Amino acid sequence: MNIILLAPPAAGKGTQAELLDKKYHLNHISTGDLLRSAASREDDFGKKLKEIMASGALVSDEIVLELLEKHLEQSTNHNLLFDGFPRTIHQAELLDEMLEKKNDKINYVFLLDVEEDILKKRITGRRICKNCNSVYNVNIEALNPKQENTCDKCGEMLYQRGDDNEEAFKIRYQEYIEKTSPLINYYQDKQKLYRIDSNQQKEIIFDSICKIIENNKQLF
Repeated sequence: MNIILLAPPAAGKGTQAELLDKKYHLNHISTGDLLRSAASREDDFGKKLKEIMASGALVSDEIVLELLEKHLEQSTNHNLLFDGFPRTIHQAELLDEMLEKKNDKINYVFLLDVEEDILKKRITGRRICKNCNSVYNVNIEALNPKQENTCDKCGEMLYQRGDDNEEAFKIRYQEYIEKTSPLINYYQDKQKLYRIDSNQQKEIIFDSICKIIENNKQLF
């Protein structure tokens, strides 16, 4: 069972990935983590990758796929959950080609659909504990509401990330629209896309995803 999560910023992709991983024991793959891990190595490849990332230049799709392929070769868990990848049509095509070589394929692409104004409220209202990383929200009641500036769990101060502001949100959301819209059509044409109403609480969203998986398990 191979899953891709597509989602705009603050749609709850990380939360759903964690819940899916826990329930179905998936190989949760973040290409960002793979890149950071490879860049920390002291070999020639690691040093070169570190230079590319430090310069702000984009890492080529071919390098990303090479890292991904090596990761899969070393892993014993072949139930994959892709988090933040693919981001472009070209990456999606390369991923399909790589999986086809292994007689495998993507089974589910879950699009976490959230209205833009709700996403903006989620991001600008997000507050994080400096100590235990618990997340609160001062704008949306359903998202662990918080009005005071201390953590309910450990009592430490909360802070707002530097990029959790309206201006940064507009940039990130526009980037999502430009890059993800073609992917939505790409997977919809392959009849693998499932739209999930993610304006709801995380438990309801997760239940919707699980129902789709359970109802279609026999197909895969």
